[in-house]
Amino acid sequence: MSNWVQAMPTAEAYGLNKVLFQLHHSAGDLARYQDNASAYLDAFALSVAARAAILGNDVAQLYLLGCNPYLLRAHCIGMRIPEDQSLAALRSAARS
Repeated sequence: MSNWVQAMPTAEAYGLNKVLFQLHHSAGDLARYQDNASAYLDAFALSVAARAAILGNDVAQLYLLGCNPYLLRAHCIGMRIPEDQSLAALRSAARS
């Protein structure tokens, strides 16, 4: 079994995917995140690296940490990250 980059999904990957799913599929969550992202993330058990990647919209790092590409794509759309930037980040992650 693989998780895109990882041979076996980690607990951190699960947590990141949970955040991205909830953020973009639960009514009102995106607005709460946009109002105070740090406070929103306090409800999740995330590592410092995972939290920084989400807060910084670090697409490459989120992917390398095990984010599902489809959830990551929804996150990029929701956060209005230009497609050319998100694709460039994924390409750079693929070269890592």
